Amino acid sequence: MASVPNRGHSRKPVRGAGPDDPASKAIVAALATAVERLRAADSLARAGAPEGVHRLRTASRRLRSELQSFGKLIDPTWSARVIAELRWLGAALGETRDLDVLRDRFERGESEEDREALSPLFDWLAARRAKAGEVMEQTLTGKRFRDLVAHLERSAAAPPTKRKADKKCRKVLPPLVAAAWKRLRRDAEGLASDSPDPAFHEVRKRAKRARYTTESIAPTLGKKAEKRGERLVEFARSVQDLLGAHQDAVVAADEVAALLAQGGHDDSFRRAAAALLARLRRDADEYRDTFLDQYLRKLGKRKNRGELLDGK
Repeated sequence: MASVPNRGHSRKPVRGAGPDDPASKAIVAALATAVERLRAADSLARAGAPEGVHRLRTASRRLRSELQSFGKLIDPTWSARVIAELRWLGAALGETRDLDVLRDRFERGESEEDREALSPLFDWLAARRAKAGEVMEQTLTGKRFRDLVAHLERSAAAPPTKRKADKKCRKVLPPLVAAAWKRLRRDAEGLASDSPDPAFHEVRKRAKRARYTTESIAPTLGKKAEKRGERLVEFARSVQDLLGAHQDAVVAADEVAALLAQGGHDDSFRRAAAALLARLRRDADEYRDTFLDQYLRKLGKRKNRGELLDGK
């Protein structure tokens, strides 16, 4: 496969911004780190490693989230263009990664007898994975991806920021963290046991945004804020992981139900698939209830509020 030109490899690493540095320096550091993540993940993905696909997709989503968090400090036209391209990249890689996760989930916890009975499910996933792999390869060897990485490399040293980004980190960055956590709390507080599954998935995405924003900004605000940020990041990650498990179970259940609905299967498959579907739906219910019973209340506690990073 052709490789993405490593034009920026010789560039000196960017020192992290401090409280009295301009916020633009924090943006430069975030972009430079994102480019390095994309390069490293691209190499793994091209080698065929499932972990490489996961990291590349995560790197694109993370940068998209960071650009959205820094939105008030960056030129909106430039940011919108990059976010759209990152969204395209994530979508192009999405099915490959999702199918890998599904396969792993279906393989875990099933007896050898059940796996044999479920062979039509695994065959269905394998056929779709092969097609998704072709799309992924075309994406990673295509001009559009190369142009995206090259554009990010050129922009990393001097992204088009607004005048507000010239102000000190301690002045303009804490509100960005607070806003991410406020939106997470607001969306989570609207959840109930009868809320649709996509609503829980949206809260998971909010938790991820709060985590990424905190990870990018807290170290720029001094040691005390960085320490507080580490605890917030761990909490956000725990919410993200729990709701991620819920989403995985929901998606897996939908896939099994869709294949069952196609009909034409033998009795052994129908029995095994029905049992698997029941377990997946039970798992989804348990993850949902755990979030509502244990995490929703914690989100409202003062110690779990991003406003604390302003040092007050």
